[in-house]
Amino acid sequence: MLRNIAFFLVFTLSATLSAGDPAAAADQVLYPLGSRLGFAPPPGFVPSRNFPGFEYPDMKSQMMMAALPPQAYAEMEKSISAEALKAQGVVEEKREHLALPNNGKGLLVVATDTDKERGKVRKWMLIEELPEGVALVSVIVPEAGFKTLTDDVVRKSLKTLTVRPTVPMEEQLQLVPFKIADMSGLHPVRVGNNAVVLTYGAKEAAMPTDQPAFAIQIGAAPEKETDRDNFARALFTNPTDMKELHVVSSEVLKLGNGGSQPTHEIQAEAKDAFTNTPMKIVQWVRFGNGTAIRMLGIARADQWPDAFKHFRAVRDGVAP
Repeated sequence: MLRNIAFFLVFTLSATLSAGDPAAAADQVLYPLGSRLGFAPPPGFVPSRNFPGFEYPDMKSQMMMAALPPQAYAEMEKSISAEALKAQGVVEEKREHLALPNNGKGLLVVATDTDKERGKVRKWMLIEELPEGVALVSVIVPEAGFKTLTDDVVRKSLKTLTVRPTVPMEEQLQLVPFKIADMSGLHPVRVGNNAVVLTYGAKEAAMPTDQPAFAIQIGAAPEKETDRDNFARALFTNPTDMKELHVVSSEVLKLGNGGSQPTHEIQAEAKDAFTNTPMKIVQWVRFGNGTAIRMLGIARADQWPDAFKHFRAVRDGVAP
């Protein structure tokens, strides 16, 4: 999909987890922002704003989560073996092998440890093999919470592990380190790797030879103004799926807040290498504080006048 801008973006599934809805009921499965893993957390726990999972601030308790690739199960199993825990000074209380649906397997270890800040703590360490990969969960409760956050309470929560099919696009958009104030009729089709790809048209997703595409990505950039022009030009490489690329114009624009946003613009013409369709391309690179936001728009030549207006509207609403 969107092969003409594949040279620009390499997508990965975001493993970042953040805050969800702290007002949700305690027995309701919650999904931290951007996570496919969800639980009905123990009473008092809310999605954390500081790490992947849930926390009970007043009790200084945590429920940390991670999604790992399938091959990670064996490695994680070794890391919480009786020998490994003993070597770390962790006292094992219980160890239970779990039989899971879909012929999956799981391991739950309950242990006590000493934390520098919280003193004596109880830990529940769970690894579960799922069709999608491996779920890793760690629950930490200080001694003051032993009477309320009992083994039965924590186990009940751990049994509610749920994996949703996808992360809603609106959640994914909240994970990228920039905001888009005005979509101007475009809608997102891919999010990941500090980047968003948008399309403009009736189809949910389409090739740029079918309907216009616009990509936004943020990354590190040179601080010196003298280096920025070469940096922007270096980003604008000839994609393998384009031919007869010709740069039409290259200039520095002073945009927003009295021209305080130096933005390098390159416009070009080319032909799609597969269909010979005339295409037009624009790249904007906006600099600031050691970072650059790169925006790349592609559309057929006959769609360009309308598409370019919408590209500019999106560009003007993008900010870190």
